[in-house]
Amino acid sequence: MSRNRSATHDALRTELEKERERVRSLETVNRLQADSLTSLSDLAGKLRCQVADLHDDTLSSKPMSAKGLRNVTGRMSGLADTLSRAASGYSGVRTTDMIYPTVDDDLRAHRWTPRPDRRLDGALPPVPITELLDRRGYARGWHRGPQWITLWFTSPSSFAFADSSDHGRLNDADTVRVLITSHRPLTPDELTDWAAAQQESHAVPFDAPYGRAVQHVGLCWGGALESHRCDEHGHPAPDGPGCRSVWACPSDPDFRLCVWGIGDAPAHVTYWAGPVVDMAHLVQITGHCR
Repeated sequence: MSRNRSATHDALRTELEKERERVRSLETVNRLQADSLTSLSDLAGKLRCQVADLHDDTLSSKPMSAKGLRNVTGRMSGLADTLSRAASGYSGVRTTDMIYPTVDDDLRAHRWTPRPDRRLDGALPPVPITELLDRRGYARGWHRGPQWITLWFTSPSSFAFADSSDHGRLNDADTVRVLITSHRPLTPDELTDWAAAQQESHAVPFDAPYGRAVQHVGLCWGGALESHRCDEHGHPAPDGPGCRSVWACPSDPDFRLCVWGIGDAPAHVTYWAGPVVDMAHLVQITGHCR
């Protein structure tokens, strides 16, 4: 009887932890969506004021000249275009996106100049088409001298993809931050080392061991493509102390996810965009791609 009660208690605890993970994921998405709604509301308010001013002018006894009218309608057209692009790009936010709350402040502080949105028409994120799945985000670009950077925003403080003139595709917010806040162009080795140091300074271990992570992925995606022993760095080793498994998303075989770990130590989980930070992040990824 005691053993059954303990098993029931463990099952309830596991289910409670899963619910907490789902709640954390939803809270993150809700916060980013709230930021998006605030930004879109501000843009809509500015456009409404301009339309109202134009309407008042047309009813006045001395309407503006044709040149003035062209200037005003040109600004209105640009604002409406920005509102449309942002509304479309902000519709696909996920917890797997790179979150960088101070990106606009850092760009201004380090003298990056915005590039006109119209020059980014048709710009695709710097990933293979097999990894793209669907094109997400509102593409915005900046330059500083010969350097340029393009970010596909899914909210005012998160983006799905990033691309730069000096380093190509960027996979995490720390690397983007290093590139933006540097006072000079960085070599690939400098960028990698600096970003790694930033990640290490605030990295939190994955919140579950290998066994729990693979159990979740197995339930969502089925059997692994491969499983074998590995060393303490995740590299294949027949007599190694750890285990390593690789899965392919059922709906997209080119979307791969790797899990490795040693015993009850925190697991290491990665996919094409970089590390999976915790179980809530893993639930989000496996739930999106089935």
